[in-house]
Amino acid sequence: MSTKMFKGPRLKIKRANKHIADLNDAINAFVQTDFYALSIEPDGNSGLNFLKFRQTQKTPCEFALIIGDAIHNLRSALDLTHCETVTRVGGTVTDWTRFAFFKDRQELVSKLGKGVLKTAPDIVDFIADVIEPYDTGNNPLSALHALDITDKHLLLLPVFSVAAIRGDFKIFSEKAPTPRYMRNVTFGVGEGGVLKILGMPGKFDIEGDFQPSFDITFGQGQALEGEPIIPTLHQLAQLVSNIVDKFENRLLTRA
Repeated sequence: MSTKMFKGPRLKIKRANKHIADLNDAINAFVQTDFYALSIEPDGNSGLNFLKFRQTQKTPCEFALIIGDAIHNLRSALDLTHCETVTRVGGTVTDWTRFAFFKDRQELVSKLGKGVLKTAPDIVDFIADVIEPYDTGNNPLSALHALDITDKHLLLLPVFSVAAIRGDFKIFSEKAPTPRYMRNVTFGVGEGGVLKILGMPGKFDIEGDFQPSFDITFGQGQALEGEPIIPTLHQLAQLVSNIVDKFENRLLTRA
């Protein structure tokens, strides 16, 4: 692969990957703290008492800032790629030149074909058929664009939820004279942090050596809602990197 093309976009992607690594380190450090608590609470519908997890510390705003920086660098890599492409096919970059998103393929071809790429219809077709930056085309790419817009108005705070708890349990119940032991078991945690499998009709307490695992996802109302933060950011970075490579390959093979 040539090193003379698209240096700027690749530097942006490299910076995005640095932000993703920093976010991963920050999240790992946070989940090692006592940012959650266990409590036993009654359920009004069933009359049982359930073990419940709840977050006692706010999610650091730093996480949202790092996520926003990663997203912005990936989005900027697309803009830089588009501008360099325009220049290399003989067009002129203006203050309005950017990697644009469209409603559908027809709108893309119509607008790009009349703009800075009007002298390069083959590149317009390439963008329309290979890159597909429109709502009915490359959905992850559209999600990246939507997240970049959201970050201009709201912090992209991730959501922490308990996925499971694993370990050795010793349960004391007012209904039983001796403790109940459960060793090396894993319980899934339901909505609201409730461990439904540990519901009991009377009061109980729990001790043991156990460790919860957490899901860290994009928040409600955001693009990619519910998707895991770190793997998804890696996928978006790889997506943008592949797009830059495709642009370079297309230009290198262009007659």
